[in-house]
Amino acid sequence: MLSLEPSTNELLSLAKAQLLHALHQLKAKPYLPVWGELYTSLRDIVRHGQQAQENVHVYAMRPTGTLWYLHQENRFLADLPDPGITISMTQEQLLDALLKGSFPPLSTDTGYIDG
Repeated sequence: MLSLEPSTNELLSLAKAQLLHALHQLKAKPYLPVWGELYTSLRDIVRHGQQAQENVHVYAMRPTGTLWYLHQENRFLADLPDPGITISMTQEQLLDALLKGSFPPLSTDTGYIDG
């Protein structure tokens, strides 16, 4: 039987797409309010990671790096291999960092457009 309910992977993909869209909006039109979209996207990513009991690859960062959600620690991790730095953050800390322009996604990975 065909289910009309989206799968958890589809919901995760939607949350990631909403996050990337909000980050694009923030870059293109910084005067628009995007806090709510960022918050709900991050909350949905956390929810997926906790329910699936798995780490979630959020997106690849520019110029090099990866943003993860680690379910056991209930924290986001920005992994920057070039300088050899990892930054662990709560959801609120990541939200503040994203609003300040930190941890931008790779344009080729996400469709994020540089301004």
